[in-house]
Amino acid sequence: MKNSLNISLLLPLLSILFTSMSCEKKMVTYRFTDKDKLKLLPHYTEGKIFTFLNSDKDERKFEVVDIKQEIIQLYLTGGMGGTPHYAFYYEKKRILLKDYRNEKIYFLDIIKYPIDYSSAKTKSHKKFPSRLILESSGIPYDNEYTGHGFFLLTFNYDEPTTTLSSNGFTYNKVHIIDRNPNKVIGAGLDPDEWANTDFGGTFNMAKYIYFDEDYGIIRFDSYDGQQWRLENN
Repeated sequence: MKNSLNISLLLPLLSILFTSMSCEKKMVTYRFTDKDKLKLLPHYTEGKIFTFLNSDKDERKFEVVDIKQEIIQLYLTGGMGGTPHYAFYYEKKRILLKDYRNEKIYFLDIIKYPIDYSSAKTKSHKKFPSRLILESSGIPYDNEYTGHGFFLLTFNYDEPTTTLSSNGFTYNKVHIIDRNPNKVIGAGLDPDEWANTDFGGTFNMAKYIYFDEDYGIIRFDSYDGQQWRLENN
């Protein structure tokens, strides 16, 4: 009788466990497509150095120090007593850049995410249309900060682009990022405070940043009126 009772209690638990495992296996994965691959900055190779010059020939340099591409399982914590759960898988390419100005590391992430994020995270077994998103850290890279929302750049690749000529080269898919501190996530500072904060390296001086989908960061305009142009794409 006792064994029978134990089994009757165990079966529902096993059923829930196997159902949960089965559901996780069926979760949707948002992967990079062949079309996306051209936008993953393949020329950002480990050890490559990008140099920016202003009109006075002053230099600002960045080095690619690490590249990692992986499938990540989005985990949602349960708020207000809710049950934590996994929502879906997504693919991410992370490029780590060392700023020679302060010898610190910043990340540049290209992410494949569902457009309808709210629906996708609650309906993990239904695939929604997806898009590429760019995110970059506005403070030196450190594991404890990566989830804190301090992004220097953040935009969707389906936003409008423009054409820009720089140093005799024409870029055709340029996103112009306005770094007004009131628009930057996690800032809340006036321009002078933001430009001079200890958090920042080179790009913290920037009022506008120009990012081309094929070539990455190609130019930035600093708060003091200088234009810094990429010398080697």
